[in-house]
Amino acid sequence: MGASRSDIWAGIGLLAFCGFVAWRTLLVRTVASGTIAGPVFVPWLMIGGLSLLAIALILRSILRGSSAVELPTRRTLVRMGLMALLLVAYAAAFEPLGYLVSTLVTFVLGLLLFNERRPLVLILVPLALTGGVYLGFTRLLQVWLP
Repeated sequence: MGASRSDIWAGIGLLAFCGFVAWRTLLVRTVASGTIAGPVFVPWLMIGGLSLLAIALILRSILRGSSAVELPTRRTLVRMGLMALLLVAYAAAFEPLGYLVSTLVTFVLGLLLFNERRPLVLILVPLALTGGVYLGFTRLLQVWLP
């Protein structure tokens, strides 16, 4: 199967998944939580974002036409595996270390894993994104992060 056709099927599969998750999210009871967001905010945010990306994948595949599928190299597969292990360690460290420390360390290690060596990128990007997410949740959405 060509890359274009497989991308279309992947996009359709993602849209079907989004439909299923949207249906299940509608079944979540909404209770007063004292926050602006509520318990279904993040699921709907993910559903919307994933749906837009799936549509973009389908449109790109239709407009681009067929091309050969390029499989990842062994080095890339090893890095992907190491990244998965890093994310498992991040999940384990999240509660004991807290959001800020665990996220900053994971972010920097992830950048290093994929050969980012520019000091400004290794320092400023993790600080800006982690701080932005932290402030967005704690100040705008009034959601406590550990």
